Amino acid sequence: MKKLLPQANTLATVIRTFKLIGNTVNCTLNDIAEFNKFEVRQASYYANACYFLNLIDDNLKLTPLGQNIMQEPKQAKVKIYELIIKNELIGQLFAKTALYSEETAIKEGKELIRALYPEYGEAVIDRRTKCLIGWCVEILDYMKMQKNI
Repeated sequence: MKKLLPQANTLATVIRTFKLIGNTVNCTLNDIAEFNKFEVRQASYYANACYFLNLIDDNLKLTPLGQNIMQEPKQAKVKIYELIIKNELIGQLFAKTALYSEETAIKEGKELIRALYPEYGEAVIDRRTKCLIGWCVEILDYMKMQKNI
């Protein structure tokens, strides 16, 4: 069964949520919501994003990959960025975002997601594509910032 595509709009918050889960014994959706100052429904979006990336399991426990990343928490952001870029789907979206305008990347991304997730309606395809393209933009912005240093 395919994992649900993430609907967590801010990649920085996904990473903070992952670190919270990694540092909290028996972390719950309520813990995530309280930490991020949003509703439990939104907490589930961010937990699902961590699950999609195979950082946690469906019980909010770190996977072996998540444990490995948490061994060097200061490097977590870069390691998660690398993981995202290497993801088969998001890697394609990342390439489109790097090469084309955001508008073109979204248009082509929707076609890709529509083919992979035919069960999703158009509104969901639109939101999830924009979410993942937003992640790609965050990573590209980080890369540009590092290049200027």
